[in-house]
Amino acid sequence: MLRKVKGTEVVDPRSHYFVQRRRRSSFLDDWRRQRKAIARGADVAMTRSDARNANVGFLCGGDSGVPMRMIDARIIEIAPGQRTSTHRHSHDAVCFVLEGQGATTIGSQRFAWMRWDALHTPAWSWHRHENTGKTPARLLAITDAPLVRTLGLSRIEDAGDVPPEPDRPIRVPALGPRGYDAELAAAAASWEARLGARRHTSFGDLTLRTSPRGTRTALLVDQSLGYRTTGLSIALFQIPPGQKQTNHRHPGEALLYIVEGEGYSVIDGVKYPWTQGDGAIVNQYVWHQHFNGSPDKVATVIRMHMWESIIETMQAAMDPIPMYEDEPGLEERMQAFMDGKPEE
Repeated sequence: MLRKVKGTEVVDPRSHYFVQRRRRSSFLDDWRRQRKAIARGADVAMTRSDARNANVGFLCGGDSGVPMRMIDARIIEIAPGQRTSTHRHSHDAVCFVLEGQGATTIGSQRFAWMRWDALHTPAWSWHRHENTGKTPARLLAITDAPLVRTLGLSRIEDAGDVPPEPDRPIRVPALGPRGYDAELAAAAASWEARLGARRHTSFGDLTLRTSPRGTRTALLVDQSLGYRTTGLSIALFQIPPGQKQTNHRHPGEALLYIVEGEGYSVIDGVKYPWTQGDGAIVNQYVWHQHFNGSPDKVATVIRMHMWESIIETMQAAMDPIPMYEDEPGLEERMQAFMDGKPEE
C-alpha cells in the first residue's frame, strides 16, 4: 500500500517488507545479546524427574541460561540398578557415556555400554537407559531439539516403566516410478536405512589418529561409521600437554565438551578458560582455537555438530562464499602430512 505526502509516494511502513525486516532485525539483536561462548559444568542444575526416573540438567539449551539454536546438551544421571522411563521424541539424540556402565534398549535392540562409549537414539524410536553398575551412571545427551522446535515439530511421548516397542518397517503397496509414488518409496527406503543403521560405538574399539590440526582424533558417531542421524555427529580429540589445535572457522553451531583436562579456547579473539565438565560453544562462523593449558596432562574433548544436513544446505545457499577456513599455511601442511613429509 502506498501513501501520498505532498504529491510524493511514500512507502507504507506496514508493508510486508518492513514487517519482515523488523522481525528479522529484532531476532538477530536479541540473539547477539543472549548467546554465550562458554557453558560451565558447575552451573548445571540437576533436577530429579520422577517421570523420567533420573536426574536431568542442561549444560546448554533448555533452561540452562545458555541459549542454543541448533543443538543442546543435557546430563542424565541414573542411580545404580535403576532405569529411565520408556520414551520417544521428534528430535534426534546422541549420547556420550561420562561415567558408569549400563545398557540402552532401542526398540527391540539392547546395547551394553561403559565409560566413553557413544550411542544414537533415533528420532521417534522408543528407548530407555538403565544402570547395570554399582555407581551412578552419567550420560551426556546431545540433541537437535532447538532446531526441531524452531520448525514447530517438537513432540515427546513417555510410556513409563514398560519395555520399548520395536520400530516397525513402513509397508507400502506396489508403486510407480515417478511423482508421489516415488516420494513414498524414497521415504520408506530412508526409514529402512535408519532402522538398520549403527547405534553404538565402543571407545575400546577406537584408534586415535594424528591430525594435521595438532590433535589425535577419532569419530564416535558419523555417517562414515554407518550411522544415520539427522546430521548430529561426535568426534573425540586429544590435545597434547601444552599444545593447541589450529585456528579455523566454519558455519553451523558446535559444542566442545571437556571430558578431561584444563585449558582455554580463543573464540572470536576472546580467551575463555575451561576445565572438566565445561563446554566451549562455537557460534556461527567465528574464528576459534583450542589450547591445552597443562604442561603434563592430555586434554580430552568431544566435539558435537549438527553437521552434514545443515552444512550442506548452507553451502548450497551461500555458494560461492567459502564455508570452511583455516589459518594460513594449513593447506600446505596438510598436503605434506598426506604425502608423509615432515614439517620444515
